[in-house]
Amino acid sequence: MRLKMRALVAIIALAVPLAGCNTTSNGPASTPEPPSSPTETSTAAEGSSSQPSPVPSSPADSTPITIEIDGGTVTGTLSGNATARSLIGQLPLTLSFRDYGGQEKIAELPEALSLDGVPAGASAEPLTIGYYAPDQALVLYYERVAYSRGIVRIGSFHDLAAIQDQTSGFNARLAPAN
Repeated sequence: MRLKMRALVAIIALAVPLAGCNTTSNGPASTPEPPSSPTETSTAAEGSSSQPSPVPSSPADSTPITIEIDGGTVTGTLSGNATARSLIGQLPLTLSFRDYGGQEKIAELPEALSLDGVPAGASAEPLTIGYYAPDQALVLYYERVAYSRGIVRIGSFHDLAAIQDQTSGFNARLAPAN
């Protein structure tokens, strides 16, 4: 009996320090997100906000756009990074979007966008316009997506329901706003 008790105590003594270790990977989304700016660091420390926070951009380097879907218009803004500027150079575009994962609408672009000077990955909040480099795809996020390599935030749009409520594939025309 004493031998069994000692063995049990030894197993518990070894198991407790290892209990916090987890080598299971949930894919790219499980990668902790590195803060990209002091603002993101302080926002994360303050807790989550009830309002989604789209990509910050200063008005001087952003470009207003329209996204026309089924006779309606959603407004948006593209930031001033190289990837967004590369998309602006392709506008106007009509793209075929489909739902992906119950969190985003995604459409393949005719040409790859520039990745000069952008981070290798990012997370995306609802209302974010993004580029997913591995699939050469434009993405309209309507749910939060955790950090993943290949996501580049390039702007924001202003009507969550107009995007989220699209239940099947749809065509959208993106153009610079007048």
